[in-house]
Amino acid sequence: MFFLTKGKVLTLKVTYYRAGSTTSIKKFSEVFFEELYEPGKERPVFIIGITGIGEVGRITVEIIKELTDAQLLCRVYSPYFPDQVQIEDGVYELLHYEIHHAKTGGRDVFLLSGDFQPDFTIPESSYTVAEGIVDYIVNLGCRRILVVDGFMNSKEIAVTSNDSDILSKLIKAGAKPYRGYISGLAGLILGLSALRGDVICVGVLAGCRNVKGDKAASLRALKFIDNVLGLDLNI
Repeated sequence: MFFLTKGKVLTLKVTYYRAGSTTSIKKFSEVFFEELYEPGKERPVFIIGITGIGEVGRITVEIIKELTDAQLLCRVYSPYFPDQVQIEDGVYELLHYEIHHAKTGGRDVFLLSGDFQPDFTIPESSYTVAEGIVDYIVNLGCRRILVVDGFMNSKEIAVTSNDSDILSKLIKAGAKPYRGYISGLAGLILGLSALRGDVICVGVLAGCRNVKGDKAASLRALKFIDNVLGLDLNI
C-alpha cells in the first residue's frame, strides 16, 4: 500500500574494521553499528520496536522476527546507553540494540528492537541515539520507517504519519488518527525522520491495558502492519 519510492544514500561519516574480523563498524552521531553482512535492499522498510508502553513495540518486532526467521544483521552500541553489561549464564555483553533482516512479502524488512531506553540521566541521550539511528537508516537506502508503540485505555489501533496521503490510507485500513504524545526514542525517531524531507514515517500504536507487557495489543498491531505492508506473515 505504501513505502514504495526510492531516495538518495548519504555518505558514511566513519567506517572502520575490527582487526581479524569481517564485521564492519559504522558510526553515526556517537552511535556505533556493528554490521555482520551486507543486506538486500529491495523495497526496504525499517520497523522499530523499543521498550515502551505495554512493551507493544518490542513484542511486535520480536514476533515478526520469529515469523520471518529474520537474521541478525547488526548490533547497535552507544555511550548514551545505560552504563551496564548484561550477564546471562555467566557470560556478559555490553548493552546494545539489535537489527534483524528478513526477506518477506517481496521486500527487505529491517527490524530494530531493544529492551531499554537511552540513559535518561544524560539530557541529550535520546536525541543523539535517535539521530544516529535515523542516519543509519537513511544511509542504508531506506526511506520508509514504521515505529510501533502502545497507548493506554483503548483496544484500538491508532496511527500517525508525516504524509497526509499515507495517513488517509491507514485510516481507511481501520485505524484511527492518533492524538497526544509519543515519548522516548520512538517519538524522537519519528520526529527526526520527518525532518529529512524524503523519508515517509508512520507510527502504529496499539491500545493496551497491561503496561508490563500486552501481547494481545501487540498482536493487533502485528495484524494491522501485516495488512498495510503485505508482509505475508502466517499469523
